[in-house]
Amino acid sequence: MRNLILTIVALLMGSMAAEAQTSKAEAIGKIRKIYAEAKKAIADNGKNGMAPLDIKITTNSGTKVSDDFIINEISELTFYFSKYRIDSSLDYPDASSCYFVTENWSANGHISYREVLFDPNEGNLLFSYMRAETHAGFVIESRYYYGADGQLIEQKHKVGGKEASDNSQSWSTAEGDKELASKYLEIFEMLMNQKNKTTTQTTVGKTATGDATRMKFIRDTYAKAKEKVEQNNKSELPFDLQIVIRDQSWGPPEVTDLKFYFDVVTNQPGSDNTMPSYYCYFASEHHHNNQMGFDFYNEYLFKPNSHDLIFNYTRALEENTKNEWRYYYDDNGNCIEVKTDAEEHDNGANDKQTARRYLTIFDKLCEATIR
Repeated sequence: MRNLILTIVALLMGSMAAEAQTSKAEAIGKIRKIYAEAKKAIADNGKNGMAPLDIKITTNSGTKVSDDFIINEISELTFYFSKYRIDSSLDYPDASSCYFVTENWSANGHISYREVLFDPNEGNLLFSYMRAETHAGFVIESRYYYGADGQLIEQKHKVGGKEASDNSQSWSTAEGDKELASKYLEIFEMLMNQKNKTTTQTTVGKTATGDATRMKFIRDTYAKAKEKVEQNNKSELPFDLQIVIRDQSWGPPEVTDLKFYFDVVTNQPGSDNTMPSYYCYFASEHHHNNQMGFDFYNEYLFKPNSHDLIFNYTRALEENTKNEWRYYYDDNGNCIEVKTDAEEHDNGANDKQTARRYLTIFDKLCEATIR
């Protein structure tokens, strides 16, 4: 009887193991099918009369080791997304869903490439891939497959071109890739699916004339920031971050171009001296739709080595109508002066809100893309 029970248990365990293997194979097969469909969608992006739907984020940073040795660090992060509707009263899609992300990174001859696949319907992580190569030509690859619950289904590795066992390399981990994918998705959501967006010209505002000393400080800071931007654009070691969004909702394709210019600050009081801090000193936004005739341009100026907004400018062109707004702020963020040719303004409330959102995106991108 004991032998019979052991035999039955062994058969049951073997059957369960076989079912688990079958279930895993089916799950991986489904992921590969979704991956192939995503690759086809990327190949067709912007073709066949359809508007391109993507975001390209380029981060330039690096280190000046000496006058003769400069290390440029470049990251190119690309999001591919689809459109869907969440407001049933609308007859056009009003939300976006990211289904695929790629990243190309390079520094001093070292390169890496990443892919992240999300479920196109549910939005959860399904697959991540990493290929890294040193300047000496040593290559590492990793592949991670995830279930709907976020648990790892399978992992595959190659080290030096040969199949390797799990945990045979330290360049990536399943949990690390999942955390990075979560950061990517958070950045995408902040860029594309902001709820309750507001626009310029919402309420009438009144402000007092700004203090002459403060106004001079702001204007001097603006002039210096513009000069730094020009020098940065010509530099062998630029420090900037650009986001180009190609989107479409109810009308023709729209393009948004965001640019952040930043300083790298170390040895700052009260901080970990071994970790640099990244401070955006100037940002610009250009949003336009050439076919519909609107063109919006914004500038945001921040106090040096801080993220305190001290000035912002907006120019709006639409249907041959042009308006401009200039808002000046004190150290507490209060608007001290407004210059505009429009009938209405809001003392910079909307622009301050947008600046805070953009700075959050900037911080998260620095964390995710600068090694």
